[in-house]
Amino acid sequence: MTEAERERTFTWEAPMATAGAMFNRDPLTWMREMKEGRVPAPPAARLLNFEIEEIESGRVVFSMKAEEWMSNPALVLHGGLTATILDTVLTLCVMTKLPPNRYPTTLDLGVKFVRPVKPDGGIVRAEGIAVHVGTTVATSEARAYDGAGRLVAHATSTLALLDAPAGP
Repeated sequence: MTEAERERTFTWEAPMATAGAMFNRDPLTWMREMKEGRVPAPPAARLLNFEIEEIESGRVVFSMKAEEWMSNPALVLHGGLTATILDTVLTLCVMTKLPPNRYPTTLDLGVKFVRPVKPDGGIVRAEGIAVHVGTTVATSEARAYDGAGRLVAHATSTLALLDAPAGP
C-alpha cells in the first residue's frame, strides 16, 4: 500500500437478523431497540456509520460522520451519501406511523443540495418528517445539516406502502 492509499473495513450482521426483529412488531419498538443496540443495523447503515439520534411517531433523526473515504474528486462529500441518509430518514419517519407488517419503499426521491459538505469528520444530521400516510402512498420531507447546523440539502419523497412478506 502506498502512502496515498487508505484501507477501511467494517463488519455487519446478516440482514435476516434485522428482518427477524421487525417481523410482527411495532416499528417504533424495534427502531428504539436498534438505537439501543439490541437489534442489528442493516449492512448499509453500518457501512456509512449511521447513528439513530431521535425516534418518535412521524419523525426520525439520523447522523453520520463525514469522513475522508466519502469524498469525491472535488474533495467534498459525495452527494449520493447525503442523498442516502436523506432517503433513510424519509422512509423511516413514515415507517414509524405504520402498523406491524407494513413497510414503505421509495417511489420518488427529490434532493436539492444547497452547500457542500467537507469530509473532515464533522457530523451530518438528517431529520425526516412524515407529511402524509395513507393506505397505499405516503409522502415525507427531510433536511440535512452540517456540524455547524447549516442546511446542506433538503428532500422530498413519495413512498409506496406495502405488506411485508411472510416472516423468517
